[in-house]
Amino acid sequence: MKKQLFLIAVMITLTSAAQTFTNYTVDDGLIPGVIYDIIEDTNGDIWCVSWTEPENPGIAQFNGTAWTQYGIADGAHSDSMLSALQDSNGNYWFGSIPISGDNGVSRFDGTTWTQFSTVDGLAGANVEDIMEDTEGNIWFATGGGASMYNGDEFINYTIEDGLPSNSLTSVIQDSNGDFWFATANNGVSKFDGTTFTNYTTEDGLASNELSRVFQDTNGVFWFSSGFSNTGLTSFDGTTFTIFTTADGLSSNNFRDIAEDNNGTIWFSGTGVTFFNGTTWNVLTESDGLLSNLVRGIRPDQAGNIWFGTLEGISVLNAGSLSTDQVDKPTFSISPNPTKDYINIETPNASNVSTIEIYSILGERVLVEENLKRINISSLTSGLYLVQITDKNQNTQMVKVIKE
Repeated sequence: MKKQLFLIAVMITLTSAAQTFTNYTVDDGLIPGVIYDIIEDTNGDIWCVSWTEPENPGIAQFNGTAWTQYGIADGAHSDSMLSALQDSNGNYWFGSIPISGDNGVSRFDGTTWTQFSTVDGLAGANVEDIMEDTEGNIWFATGGGASMYNGDEFINYTIEDGLPSNSLTSVIQDSNGDFWFATANNGVSKFDGTTFTNYTTEDGLASNELSRVFQDTNGVFWFSSGFSNTGLTSFDGTTFTIFTTADGLSSNNFRDIAEDNNGTIWFSGTGVTFFNGTTWNVLTESDGLLSNLVRGIRPDQAGNIWFGTLEGISVLNAGSLSTDQVDKPTFSISPNPTKDYINIETPNASNVSTIEIYSILGERVLVEENLKRINISSLTSGLYLVQITDKNQNTQMVKVIKE
């Protein structure tokens, strides 16, 4: 697979200035600890789980008015939770990290709690992610491999079956019906029901230490590397593309990924980064987040975006996000395609600071400053990326074909 290190599009970092957040903390009745996962149920209630100290409930439900907490005392198997799901039958599933004993997963039907552990057939005691497939089976990404629960028994998949690692962090079913498993130490694996196909940094991933796999509505896969400080990777089925803070991300470490009703992709990590298909944007404590340590993300049906943080939950209220650009560069290049020269065209030529030209593999082949006309006759024929930086350090990247 090819490794593409730059986005072939206009990439500009935006400044957001008019966000409205509603914040919830333990003072409002929220559970303590880092909020790792958030879901919205069929009634519109919000459920969240936290990795907290023992003897503090790790599950909370919000009905729009008040928070209700659940823990071991109520029937859950653990007070330290990492993942949550409501299935198509209305049952709630909560996966834990084992603080003590052989934990696993709890199922809650609204009245009764049922526990599942490795004794019952679950592959591992820590459950990082839970999802339901199109057949109604429940899948678990665990520290001991992948588990599929069909209502009667667990069917497990490990390295002996073709997984690249048993330390799984995320599981999804894609639009073709295939399953994808992100691993903590050996890339990502696609499973078509028979064969595992594995991808690592040798194929184009930014890291082999992954925290989440996600497919957006355009069919693009996203992989977050929450442990290795290497950024995000997208995969369109052919090409891997790596994004880092150089492209406008809030950090190079990310935990969760979600997509809202407008098609905007959200990434949590150190602060929040979101991508509308053209531009990268950032939210931090200065914008109203309770904390820059962000884990769970959940867009709700009303258009609000819920963020789980170290200090509680921050809700970005629907319609409050401003994406007005500050000092947006408006550069274009001509002629394109070209043989010898490119002309940098902009309403304010004095605004140009630096022009850098990269090969499609990410190698910088030319750097110029304060020029409107660039000689590229020495470059070989092919596709290049021209990155233009203005004096306010905003950047724009344009694809150029050298004949």
